[in-house]
Amino acid sequence: MDTLQFEIARFLAAKALHKRRTTYQQVGEAVGWNHPTGRGLGRNLEVILHYLADRGLPPLTTILVKKGERHPAEDAMAYIRSALGAIDIEAAQQEVFAIDWTSVPELDPATDTLPDGRQVWLTSFWGFDPASWGCIGFADEARRARYLSNSKPGTLVAIYVTKGKGPENMRGKVVGVLEISHEIGHAQEFISGDRWAEKERDQDSRGKWLYAVKATRAWRIVPEDWRRVEELFPQAYRGSNAELIGANGVPVSADEAAELYELDVYEVPVYGQTEPVDPTIQTLESALSPSRAVRPASRPYWVGETNGPKHLYILRLVGNIGAYLGRRDDEVEDKHIIKVGFSKSPQARRDQIQSAYPRGAFHWEVFKPSPQPDTAPYASAEIAIAGEDAMKKRLVEDGAEVLGGEFFLADDNLIYRIWAAGSNAAKAAQDGLRNQQFPE
Repeated sequence: MDTLQFEIARFLAAKALHKRRTTYQQVGEAVGWNHPTGRGLGRNLEVILHYLADRGLPPLTTILVKKGERHPAEDAMAYIRSALGAIDIEAAQQEVFAIDWTSVPELDPATDTLPDGRQVWLTSFWGFDPASWGCIGFADEARRARYLSNSKPGTLVAIYVTKGKGPENMRGKVVGVLEISHEIGHAQEFISGDRWAEKERDQDSRGKWLYAVKATRAWRIVPEDWRRVEELFPQAYRGSNAELIGANGVPVSADEAAELYELDVYEVPVYGQTEPVDPTIQTLESALSPSRAVRPASRPYWVGETNGPKHLYILRLVGNIGAYLGRRDDEVEDKHIIKVGFSKSPQARRDQIQSAYPRGAFHWEVFKPSPQPDTAPYASAEIAIAGEDAMKKRLVEDGAEVLGGEFFLADDNLIYRIWAAGSNAAKAAQDGLRNQQFPE
């Protein structure tokens, strides 16, 4: 096997040590593969499979599955059957989990690259805004002391929004993760002044959750990966009532924590913290692991994300555009301020850009795609870049006003034309790449 194949095998062995399946995206992010969905990995996985079989070792590649699945996809099973015959896949996975992979010198996994050893807890908030609310709070000292005695510094706390209060589109869903220290204090120390005043004006929250423990880092789950709390954490959620979870928090099992690690997230600021955040959209596991260098910003409002499936998007600024630009309304009639680009999550990209603006009468919305498809249509950043470039080219050629950076002023007709141009260019790039890989 070559260096890459050993790296893949060691990552799988690390997962197997903790009796966890893993996904193509997690493998891709761990080894720097350009296509985390698995495109092109098959040859390497086949070599690994034969290497293991020749040494009488269990088939590690059987624990590599698509997101949300328990067994490998049928195309992957074809490779597995060609090497091993008609195996019982469940039994094969259990065999992989049973071996001590640290006893295989060349595959001894680098376990320090995984976020294992962290405790994961679950609690509920009325929303998720760590930039203004940088702690978890308890009703009294006894509850806080109980949490501290049962947790460790660096514990991850998954946050779901209560079903009776909070933004309606978030209610009942797990939307973020906090890393919690063991630094304690009065809640007002860890909450911004305006947010504290708002809390104390509300009779439902006045005087509550004053016994606080400071948060040190935070990640927002991309909206496309929000899951209902009872689906993501069935044991933790159904094993307690909602009031107890909100008041005390409850620990999450390793199996359910593994589901959380697979979700796509991006880091957001925590109130009172001065360290820079990494806005890369990636799995929580990758965000918590020692990471490869992320290339620096090369254009305004650039944020990184791992490669893999992408959407094109058009964001539109909603509000009185004439007032925003300092122009008469008739000068901007039927025109819109837009930003074009690509991302794993257009909604997350909107939220990241919105966070750079003060709260007010203007907000960004995802104008295209509408509706957003369940899966991203373009296989990689390389393909999506062709679509983004086509949109920008059409904007300039057809007379859109450049407002700086990647922002443009364009009318309704032009916006629809650039969307068609971008979609067609990305589709052509994807078809061309497919034809290169699978010529007739």
